[in-house]
Amino acid sequence: MSTSVDMDDFLQFVRDELGEGIWIPLHKNLNKDDKSEDGSLYSCLVSPDETEQAMDGYGWDLLPGDGGPSIVSSGSDNIWYEPNCSKYTPLVIYREFHGRREPYREILQELVLFLELYHDSVNCKYVVDDENGTEIDVIKYSEKETVIRKSFLRAFMSAKQMNLLLFFENSRHKKGSERLVDEHVNEPAISYTRFWDSSYVKGFNTFTRVLGKKLFRCLPRTEENYSPFKTEREYESFIIEGDAHDNRVYSSDPSQLSDYFGKNQGAPHYLTPVYFDKAVLQKYFGAASEYEVQDSVIYKHGYWRLRFDNNSPEHVCVFLGDLGRDIPHSEAIYWKSFNLPPEGRGMSGTYFKRSIMGNFADAESPDLVFKTEFERFQSQWLEKHGWPLFLPLVEADKHCFKTLHCLTKNEQSEFDSQVLSLVKITIDSINVKGLKEHVSVDENGSIKLLSAFLKAGGVKFDVASFFGGLQGVRSTGVAHRRGSKYEKTIERLGIDDGALIQAFDHILVQAIELLREISQVLIRADAVSDSTTYQSAAVG
Repeated sequence: MSTSVDMDDFLQFVRDELGEGIWIPLHKNLNKDDKSEDGSLYSCLVSPDETEQAMDGYGWDLLPGDGGPSIVSSGSDNIWYEPNCSKYTPLVIYREFHGRREPYREILQELVLFLELYHDSVNCKYVVDDENGTEIDVIKYSEKETVIRKSFLRAFMSAKQMNLLLFFENSRHKKGSERLVDEHVNEPAISYTRFWDSSYVKGFNTFTRVLGKKLFRCLPRTEENYSPFKTEREYESFIIEGDAHDNRVYSSDPSQLSDYFGKNQGAPHYLTPVYFDKAVLQKYFGAASEYEVQDSVIYKHGYWRLRFDNNSPEHVCVFLGDLGRDIPHSEAIYWKSFNLPPEGRGMSGTYFKRSIMGNFADAESPDLVFKTEFERFQSQWLEKHGWPLFLPLVEADKHCFKTLHCLTKNEQSEFDSQVLSLVKITIDSINVKGLKEHVSVDENGSIKLLSAFLKAGGVKFDVASFFGGLQGVRSTGVAHRRGSKYEKTIERLGIDDGALIQAFDHILVQAIELLREISQVLIRADAVSDSTTYQSAAVG
């Protein structure tokens, strides 16, 4: 039975744990508050040619402040510049300034630039975004330690073709007088010495010290190794045929799909439509600063763009190949959870004309039509009259227009939020000051002012009833507790709690009709879109 020797536990930590986990310490302070132990960890990179010599010794080949650039001279005429005055490359450099300024540790800039890291100095870390914009902590630091994510450091090592040395040094102080014979160990991946001496800490007699290094070799310089992210793309499979019980799925990998030029004959076509529940869009409407949903396209700002059909009332549609080509795998997993069988479904006429026939086509969905009409109306009205009928939204409210949408499900909460957005875009934005300059009536209410102005101009649309009803829904149901007033309001507007999707579509259709009539009467007939008049029956 072997006898335990002092510091065996620390050496066990070095063998089994140091550098083996997700995070690798580039430097770490091991001092204990009671002075019974003091030590530290440090790191550097070394070329393969110098590795064997480094592992022959036990001491640290590079000290925390060494390894910077320098001027080197040999004689009066032979002077040159060295970007690194050591054959070892520091990953963290300790910088001090003769006691006049606070010292700090600096990460090797080459490492930061290669990994395209952003320095989040507020939170003491370096981060990077993956292909879907998810933030990854790569380096975290404090006064006590600096750690780096192992996968990213290994990528840098592969790119540079340099090995990693993790230095360790720890002294344990004791009150006894036991001393053993000094030990020296040289193994392929670990070299260290363990020795005993008189303690330099008050209250202790002797210490045991372990000093050494642990080697991690770099991987070959291949794309798979020098990239910290997966280079082999993963693809999800989606339902392309059948119903909810009997269906066929197929991979969205574009390389496995057929096309119009004879590729992968017999396989599903790249343009095979895949259908999804409209609730898939909730994620994107709920994060307007990150995503933007437009007519036939979703953007994640700075990362990806997906073409899709959002002109159908029952579902959304995306081509199978686009699901594999245009969004990251993590996003495809999200979409898959909303996948619907194609039986009984079809893409909208608008999307078919645009994507298959290559023709221009107006939007069909009431929310998309309203947005198009409203932006056109605002521009034409301002150009014609020199003042806005509806004031532009302030920055904090611009999301109301961006995220205005037909309901994705028959939910009261979504109905309430969309009514509130529409009210802010229209009723709350009525230009009362501008109207008062053109209406000679003793009215202060914005709806009454607008109604009087439009009636005087020849608009027959009942603005007071429409906007008054919409305001009533907002004030009696959205902004306050519901009661009998709310019930009477929705009854007057013909809103059925069980058919909120259709109810909000109808509200949008009325808003579209109002904008178009104002344009015809008060701007000019030829400024109105040539598209077919939008009928309420089109959306049921």
